[in-house]
Amino acid sequence: MTHDSSPPEPTPPRQRRAAARRRTLRRGRILLNLRHSTVDVMVRDLSATGAQLKLPDLWDVPTDFDLQILAPCGAEELIVSCEKRWQTGVLIGARFVRPPRK
Repeated sequence: MTHDSSPPEPTPPRQRRAAARRRTLRRGRILLNLRHSTVDVMVRDLSATGAQLKLPDLWDVPTDFDLQILAPCGAEELIVSCEKRWQTGVLIGARFVRPPRK
């Protein structure tokens, strides 16, 4: 009988999500400073409770921000308030903290 003393592997982030996310490639913007400053992002996946974003360059995103998601034609589709849950390089996990608004 052998005993494995190695620690259990951590649960992958995708298995800890509150809602299933669907893969997407949508344009978006992080809105800051009362929407006077913006940073373009790619929305890589999306759910009712959050999104994974990809920045064009390495940048430390603030904890709280608004996310503007654009329609395929480039028009504003919705804006949602977010909380940064994690950041690894140019990838960000964002949780929606208030319902989206148009």
